[in-house]
Amino acid sequence: MTATELRKNLFQNLDHALQGQVLLIEYKGRQLEISPPAGNSKLSLAVSRDAIVGDADSLIRSEWDESHWKESDRV
Repeated sequence: MTATELRKNLFQNLDHALQGQVLLIEYKGRQLEISPPAGNSKLSLAVSRDAIVGDADSLIRSEWDESHWKESDRV
């Protein structure tokens, strides 16, 4: 496709590239390629961590009564 054709449907073409389709663009007599990056996403490298110590359901059932807080505790 030409650069003009790419520009006409830019976001649709980028969606195709994200789905794995390689786009070849002719520009000033040369050919360019748009393709999704190889490998995994950064999010796939995230490590799952246990953030709550104890029973998570107890957080849902807890009551938040602010009357017992000291004024100095409030920031």
